[in-house]
Amino acid sequence: MRVLILSHFNVIKGPREFLKIPEDFIFDKLRSIPKYLNLDELGFFINDYESFKTANLKFKVPSKMERMEYEELMLSVVIINEEISPKIFQSSLKELKEELENIKNLYKILYDYSEDKAPKLSKLKEILLKHYQIIKDIKGIQLDIDLNYNFPWGTHICYFYKKKEDLMDILIPYIKKGLENDQFCVWVTSEDLNEKEARERLRSEIKNFNKFLKKKQIEIFPYDEWYLKDGEFDFQRVLDGWMQKYDYAISHGFNGIRVTGNTAWLEQKTWKDFSEYEEEINNVVGNYRMIVLCTYSAEKCGIDEILGVMKTHQVATIRKEGKWEILQKYTDSIFN
Repeated sequence: MRVLILSHFNVIKGPREFLKIPEDFIFDKLRSIPKYLNLDELGFFINDYESFKTANLKFKVPSKMERMEYEELMLSVVIINEEISPKIFQSSLKELKEELENIKNLYKILYDYSEDKAPKLSKLKEILLKHYQIIKDIKGIQLDIDLNYNFPWGTHICYFYKKKEDLMDILIPYIKKGLENDQFCVWVTSEDLNEKEARERLRSEIKNFNKFLKKKQIEIFPYDEWYLKDGEFDFQRVLDGWMQKYDYAISHGFNGIRVTGNTAWLEQKTWKDFSEYEEEINNVVGNYRMIVLCTYSAEKCGIDEILGVMKTHQVATIRKEGKWEILQKYTDSIFN
């Protein structure tokens, strides 16, 4: 279940619901949202509760009210009992916000208590309803790694593994799902699971794997040919390489690109540069039909490294006692 809400901020009480679609939907827990907000910040942010999640976009519109020169509004998508990432609605909320900003004197609709306000309000409802239909139809991308969670394009994920079997258990289904969904796949391997092993395992697990190879839908590189070309790690060169692969994927008719890279080759001297590279990926992949899964050996990471990795990824996951667990989902700190 998804609900779209336009809220108007009261300087004392915070956001107050102005319009809601579906209009007749009642959900008492929505009242708990204001206490989780930082009322001074604008932009996109997410709240994750036990039974529902919210994707929110807070913005300003010009106002001629005596008390201020602007009004603060908030658009929210409330996702109830549905395992999908709230970030998937970020671009839709941005498009709706831009349309609302183009409404001349939008603030007057908020304060219009006259009898002829109905046509203006009706027009506003039409705009929200149009975008609600789009939001209602949005679907996430299944990674097929038994996380029971759908992710949007532009997600940057890290996975901490303990042994080679754990690595295979996440990467083989991850790549398999991408190939089956007509996505271009790139796998950068390391010593923990090298190129030859990856290729052989894919061939044994995926029916007609040679067909995908012939179609040039998948490429597998050893780390020293991708990350350490000429023996040096140059994060701008690596980022440019991903964009070249993305351009190839789209120009050849694939519906997106699914990437994974292993970091077992990392040494202490390259850790800082690689962390900066991981942080920059967040600024790149969010704008494209890309999804990136980075794998880290838990045994080779200290607590500082683990915390650093989690900081530069939107989602962190690990496998414990045979079950996948999400250690971290999208938080305010990532997007603000």
